[in-house]
Amino acid sequence: MAKGVYDFISNMDKYPFHMPGHKRNGGFKELCALGAWADITEIQGADDLHNPKGILLSLAEKAARRWGADKSYVLTNGSTCGNLAAMGALGKRGDTVLVARNCHRSVYHGLELFGYSPVFVTPDYVKSLGVYGSLSPQTVEAAIKANPKSAFLVMTSPTYEGVISDIKTIAELCHRANIALLVDEAHGAHLDLSPYFTGGAVKAGADAIVQSLHKTLPALTPAAILHLCGNRVDKQRLAHYLRIFQSSSPSYPLMASIELCVEQVGEEALFKGWFALANDFKNRAKVLNDIKIFSGVGEGVFTHDPSKLVITGKDGLALAEFLRCRGIETEYATRSFVLAMTGAGDRKEGFDALFSALAEADELITSCNFTNKQPECCNGTVVLTIEEALNTPSELLDVKESVGKIAAEYVWAYPPGIPLLVPGQRITAEFAAANLENCISDRGALPMLAVVNYNRTY
Repeated sequence: MAKGVYDFISNMDKYPFHMPGHKRNGGFKELCALGAWADITEIQGADDLHNPKGILLSLAEKAARRWGADKSYVLTNGSTCGNLAAMGALGKRGDTVLVARNCHRSVYHGLELFGYSPVFVTPDYVKSLGVYGSLSPQTVEAAIKANPKSAFLVMTSPTYEGVISDIKTIAELCHRANIALLVDEAHGAHLDLSPYFTGGAVKAGADAIVQSLHKTLPALTPAAILHLCGNRVDKQRLAHYLRIFQSSSPSYPLMASIELCVEQVGEEALFKGWFALANDFKNRAKVLNDIKIFSGVGEGVFTHDPSKLVITGKDGLALAEFLRCRGIETEYATRSFVLAMTGAGDRKEGFDALFSALAEADELITSCNFTNKQPECCNGTVVLTIEEALNTPSELLDVKESVGKIAAEYVWAYPPGIPLLVPGQRITAEFAAANLENCISDRGALPMLAVVNYNRTY
């Protein structure tokens, strides 16, 4: 590896009369074990993340080449700061923006902060899992036709469960209408770095792509990257918003991990071995009776990321607890499924342990294939912008008494951080009747819900 962030840190030989206060003192053994030995500040030679000219510029350029982007930005505040900065750079207050309804909460916070007027576009629904799937080009085309002056479209691909959309066709539709495309690809940093995992947004032609490296690749949490393709994103405005949403004291251990990650993902063998382990596991799992691994083929799915193991056939909550008792902690569970995320660091013994536990569970846990048990997003009319709804006087009502009212807070399904109800939406009878037991609200008062209390008629 060429001299860069990691080498700079490893070869420091000067006494640190500078921040941070632990001074890389080996006497703080626990702190050093957590990475204090690599924790520095912007001293001479360490470069400046917000005005990179040296080793951090070299890292960003290397990342752009690796993923095939025109320009890339190192992110130390996670994909959240990348989504927010990109959204700020792509429009102006009051603009109409197209928003996939299953976007992460950071996108909704961006709508709130920048005062955008959202038009929600709903992805197809995967009924067998009870989750949103791919955003279809037909849905996007209809939304663009109805809102031709939209500033941009923001969407998620892959989803938390690994569902990938047809980004290439969607990008072409957007560009034909002079609309930019921002893709939250937090769960897809590994896509198109090899022939084994494909469907990424950079190769497909999106304008701005935000990736969380730590979710599937060998990097520390919350390492992330923002890629630009083409010239639809104002780079000066983007840099301004990155300075707002990124710390002025970025973590050097984190940036060194990003550099190591960029180097390591250049090795195709990393992906070949990972894919082989996951594929072998899926083939072995075919002998199980009730438990199945979601194939990603069917209604609501354009294609599926093979790194995501969506396990069905049992009560997902019971199965997750069963696995936990056998030393396996999965990512997420609903009544419909268990999500086991794989990554570049997985080992054969992990897959072997998972298969053994599932084979045992297949016999011991009663078969119960739940479907559509998670509440769907409220489809009520957007009456106020999120910003307006949050800044209007409100009152608390029981959810069942809120039908027809305008929401003044979010209700979240977390994870994956998708709002089921958005401030400014009119609350429907279907939503008020939904089971929100496992959901959270901003005020933490469910089943009491904040609604707008106003004197004017909308």
